[in-house]
Amino acid sequence: MTILKELLAIKSFRESKAELAMFRQRSILQKAVIQKKESEKKLNDFRDFASEHERSLYADLCSRVVRLHDIENVQHSVVDLRSRESKHEQAMHAAEVERAQQAEKLEVDKEKHAEASRVKQKFVELSQANDEEISKELERKEDAEIEEVNETRRDRNGWADADGTDV
Repeated sequence: MTILKELLAIKSFRESKAELAMFRQRSILQKAVIQKKESEKKLNDFRDFASEHERSLYADLCSRVVRLHDIENVQHSVVDLRSRESKHEQAMHAAEVERAQQAEKLEVDKEKHAEASRVKQKFVELSQANDEEISKELERKEDAEIEEVNETRRDRNGWADADGTDV
């Protein structure tokens, strides 16, 4: 195996490795996108629940005679709802940050794969050019050998003719 063939095998391996990393990163990105969508859905579902729950709490206050303690309890419940909503927003934001980071990593992996493919292609072309050069050199050697054989025959025929006239 020539050095070019060995280098081509190495470049092919590196390209395959970069391609595999790119596919893995694409899968990780898909999971991050799904996680972000799920966190958005949870946030929206919680907002719907919180809005409905808050309305029911205030409706209950408006439907009866209440004490200050009842109003404070409702206010604490609303603060708790806002706190939980904030946690859902933070989770969604974290999921978006993760998605963006994974998308960036995918772009880097795509660039690495493209570079590995370009390098491999250069070595494919070099290897093909080398193979063509070797093939041409073999043809030249064969042609030279054939020419040498033909010259030897002509020389023998010339000697045989020369030997035949002397006798």
